[in-house]
Amino acid sequence: MVQKLVISLAGLLALSAAAAPLDALLTALVPMGYVELGSDHMNQQLDFFNIRDSHLLAAGTQAGDYHGGHLAGGWRFNDNLWLSGSLWQRNLNGLSGNYNFNSWQASGLYRFLDGVGKIPSLALRLSAWGNESKEVSSTNICAAPVANAPKTCQADAFLNSVKITNPSDQTLQADLVGTWNLSSAADISVLLGAGTTELSYGTLTGTTQRNGLLYQFSFIGNDIFGTTADGSSQFRDKASKYGVDVAKELAWRGHFVQAGINAVWRSGPWTWRAGYLFHTVQRDAIDDILASRGWSVLTQIQSITLELNHRFNPRLSAFVRSQLSDKLIFNDLPVAYNTFSSDLFGGRYSIYSFGLRYNW
Repeated sequence: MVQKLVISLAGLLALSAAAAPLDALLTALVPMGYVELGSDHMNQQLDFFNIRDSHLLAAGTQAGDYHGGHLAGGWRFNDNLWLSGSLWQRNLNGLSGNYNFNSWQASGLYRFLDGVGKIPSLALRLSAWGNESKEVSSTNICAAPVANAPKTCQADAFLNSVKITNPSDQTLQADLVGTWNLSSAADISVLLGAGTTELSYGTLTGTTQRNGLLYQFSFIGNDIFGTTADGSSQFRDKASKYGVDVAKELAWRGHFVQAGINAVWRSGPWTWRAGYLFHTVQRDAIDDILASRGWSVLTQIQSITLELNHRFNPRLSAFVRSQLSDKLIFNDLPVAYNTFSSDLFGGRYSIYSFGLRYNW
């Protein structure tokens, strides 16, 4: 039962993705200031990479559908210091329910070397960011599909309900950015970054059936307590009895490094930006647990970000942006990666955004 539970909890967060923090487009040359308001989406019509068809559990469903919005801004306090931040609201479809996440980012960039000729401008960015939800829950969860028939559930593999309160992740990150100003129309930037991530959650509860009785269960550490509504029957288990450590599997820590390159080209009122990012992460405990069970371990992701901006006047512009990755974007939403859900992160994914930007 415990292993079913952990699998189901992972399924609550699987097939989710996010659009921040857009590290692929980092540059050492920043504007005086800006405010950006955008809308972000992924649905069947935008699913150019057929993620639902590439994963049997998601094929023919709305799992992976995403819509949300973001508000971002920044201000250059002097020639070398830049502060920025963003807030994101995300609504997404998982395998067995809809989930809401709020995300945030705060960063400071200091340019310590101005570029001259072949010497690039160099800047250091320090940032903190995270994702959180009040709770994630689902009902009628299939914890163990029939082999070779992922849409057919084994008779004893349903959990009636599962709920996690306050799931969140927090990340601290540092990036070194170098930018060459090739001309008034073109820039090229490279970046190298590293950081640390920590997940947490509040309580873990739900309902399940044993021997024909409906139990309400909860975790206290790795102890599981269950009781019927009338209190006539109880059970108590140790998660370790099943080879499960819930804290390590749902609240892991990790360290990552990343590298990227991007380019900007300007022509009249049009600005094109394109960036590539490679990200690799080493997580404590959870990936060893996954490997010991013969499940997928995903530690690397590659992504491409493309943006087209049209300036209506010196202050106001509109943009469209796409983020394309070879896996679901676990680098931007670490809270969604845990045991079992790692298998669902193996598919390609994309998110599309559009909005307005005001510069000064």
